[in-house]
Amino acid sequence: MRVEILRPVMISGEPASAGSFAEVSLADAQMLIGLGKARKAEEPEAAKPEPKPEPPAEAAVKPKRTRSTAPKE
Repeated sequence: MRVEILRPVMISGEPASAGSFAEVSLADAQMLIGLGKARKAEEPEAAKPEPKPEPPAEAAVKPKRTRSTAPKE
């Protein structure tokens, strides 16, 4: 799980400074979040799929009127 480090902490014997991001196990993430030393991080921008561009709108064409609106005699 990706977490953002809020306060300096040691993770698996390695120092992690505040403001950095770390990929840790779910158990470690829960412990760090519970201690107030980390929070769940958003997915990095590169990992998010880009939205597909919308196809260009077709020009709206009014159908030609085939019937007459005049009353029949």
